[in-house]
Amino acid sequence: MSNGQVSFYLDIYHNRKRWYEFLNIYVNRRKPTDEDKEKKRLAGEIRAKREHELIVEDNGLIDKRRKLADFVSFFESYVSTKPRNCQYSATLFQLREFIGNKSFPITRLTTEWMKDFERYLLKRVSSNTALSYLKNINGALNELVRKQVIPRNPWHAVPKHDRLKKKDVMRTAWTLEQLQLLANTPCDIEPQFRQAYFFACFTGLRWSDINGLKWSNIIRKKIHGVEQWFIHFEQQKTETVEYFPLSDQAVDIVKQRQSDQQEESPYVFPLVKETDPKNYKVHGNVDYALKKWAKAAGLDHTKMRFHTGRHTYATNLLELTNGDLYTVSKLLGHKSIQTTQIYAQVRDKMKEAAVRSLPRLNLTTIHK
Repeated sequence: MSNGQVSFYLDIYHNRKRWYEFLNIYVNRRKPTDEDKEKKRLAGEIRAKREHELIVEDNGLIDKRRKLADFVSFFESYVSTKPRNCQYSATLFQLREFIGNKSFPITRLTTEWMKDFERYLLKRVSSNTALSYLKNINGALNELVRKQVIPRNPWHAVPKHDRLKKKDVMRTAWTLEQLQLLANTPCDIEPQFRQAYFFACFTGLRWSDINGLKWSNIIRKKIHGVEQWFIHFEQQKTETVEYFPLSDQAVDIVKQRQSDQQEESPYVFPLVKETDPKNYKVHGNVDYALKKWAKAAGLDHTKMRFHTGRHTYATNLLELTNGDLYTVSKLLGHKSIQTTQIYAQVRDKMKEAAVRSLPRLNLTTIHK
């Protein structure tokens, strides 16, 4: 180098390709110090390690050192690459609780361990939630296979008939009458929590989308001389960009937030903004407050949580649009209409209306 130092780099020729990997290690060319000698020794170790990695990769071998790595640490880094949502964080929490404060090498990932973890989850969460957590673990195991850390995914060895199956459940969704009851019920919880929840009930936004919703995501346009309000944002869960109109009720909530705002904030609901994405503390506080509110209104507070807002939006839309799955699917930002079909099995009122729509025939002759 121009300053008289030497920069170490790896000159690699592998599978008919040549490239360089700079190590950011510099030593004095003349009169090397003890520190320079240590740096040179370190560069030699890096070279040997890199050669080993290429040999393993070239021959389809499994690197034993990587298999001894801690699975919880790997899963934590895997989760960090995913869209921020409660499911991944909750899976990581349950994994830590199950393993405890000890190292868990990847070599111990077996089919039996997966079944043990499944049984552990079923004692603490619902069957469908346990299945979601196991799918997250399964994704991490597939990543380990892709990285050639393990030869195969141990979960794939579990017979299909022995795996958890998704159960049909009736999702909690409030009727418009019940929403009015909530609105009329006084409760000493943060008003912004109530506003954010009602915004979810009239937009279908998830927690991950509302707690990061900014004023810049709200767009006002004049169409045919009439002011229209839209929302434009990227869904955290699916990482897709959504653009749809706001209902009159949602617009009222936005206007109320504008008049309530005392301090400058880029967020529409600053008190709902998650301050601890790792542990979702704000999310927990909001859900606790919502349960308190539902109980005060005489509703089943055990079923109240922030995500019921999305279920409420979808279910009420389906009823009001006579089951228009395609439109509701687009408004919810679903990639597949099959995802929206879970809301098709809704209230008895809708089923009853469908049955009563059948005409009555004259069947007196069949008795003769």
